[in-house]
Amino acid sequence: MNRATNESGESGVNSLLSEEQAALEQFCQKLLEKEWPLEKAVKVLGTEKAGHSPELWKVLVEAGWLGLPFSPDLGGAGGDLIDLGLVYRAAGERLVPASFYACMFAALLVDRIGSDAQKQDLLTAIIAGDRIATVAYSEPQAPENPRFFSTTAARTGDGWVLNGVKAFVPYLDLADVVLVLARTRANSDRSGWGLFAVNRDALAGASRRTTTFGSEHLFELTFDAVVLPADALLGGTAALTTTLGDFEDVVEQATALQCMEMVGGTSSVLTRTIDYVAERKQHGRELGTFQAVQHLLANVGIQLQGGRVAALYALFQKANGRAAPRDVAVAKIALGEAYSSATITAHQLWGAMGYARETGIYLWSERAKVTDAWFGTRASHLRTLSSEMGL
Repeated sequence: MNRATNESGESGVNSLLSEEQAALEQFCQKLLEKEWPLEKAVKVLGTEKAGHSPELWKVLVEAGWLGLPFSPDLGGAGGDLIDLGLVYRAAGERLVPASFYACMFAALLVDRIGSDAQKQDLLTAIIAGDRIATVAYSEPQAPENPRFFSTTAARTGDGWVLNGVKAFVPYLDLADVVLVLARTRANSDRSGWGLFAVNRDALAGASRRTTTFGSEHLFELTFDAVVLPADALLGGTAALTTTLGDFEDVVEQATALQCMEMVGGTSSVLTRTIDYVAERKQHGRELGTFQAVQHLLANVGIQLQGGRVAALYALFQKANGRAAPRDVAVAKIALGEAYSSATITAHQLWGAMGYARETGIYLWSERAKVTDAWFGTRASHLRTLSSEMGL
């Protein structure tokens, strides 16, 4: 993919990107620096806080971020997955609320699986900022078996009936529409998998907030004979045999994108810690002049650069329409380790100041834990990698 590479042989942090892509990345960083400074993030993120900013959402919509990889016919910008990955990297640096990632995951699924009419209805509204969407696919058994799905949708005369339980549904309290993955039973030759667009109004009283380590808004959602119209099924009955494969491919895309967010988060923690130890004095010397401190930060920097290359490579593979379970697994494993190491090192060097509200370091620490588990833990990706390598 010519636009995604730099053939000049330049060294530096942006040597894997074209000039156009590097400019996009810088624009995103400057936009968030202006519109989403750390003090705003601290006010919105954290336990018992809103976790979402309507003010920032409006900025992201006006900047075209929610429509970046989609067709101009739908109100999108006609970009690609790599462009969106650069947005994710900037968002990770600045602690953009995770409602953005949840909605983008849903939008990618609608774009892949939905019919033209459903895209015009759902995707144009998401791009315009008129609707917020999320995805319900994990189930209570997900930590032990992320591919375990027992929620079912049975065909009735004029629609579908959903039964089952979904767990870890992000930002259900904000969503106007929820995409639900379910096994389908239509008739002997039309069974398979379906992704259903469910209006939040149909889910009243069926959800409860889940307590988590971080500040994410996650919910458990129960379907007890929830009746849906026939057109709630994305792609119609013709998509029943292909939906699961398409869904898993989009999960790979979303995982590669999240790796770019993790690159941004790791980079921000490292940069802020370097700045801190350059000023903080101990025994009459700046902390950053101690060799042990330098070694700790150098190790994080090495992990970050390796993870960044792995994330970009996985993203390039997905942008070219290739299956990339091995590449995505490598990136997720590397960045799960890098992000966690960066935050642990930061807390060692910041000491008590790392928990001071104004530093925000604790928020990146929480996000590192969430992203390490989201879209598969390091252990699950190691199993994928072993399988891909025939071990």
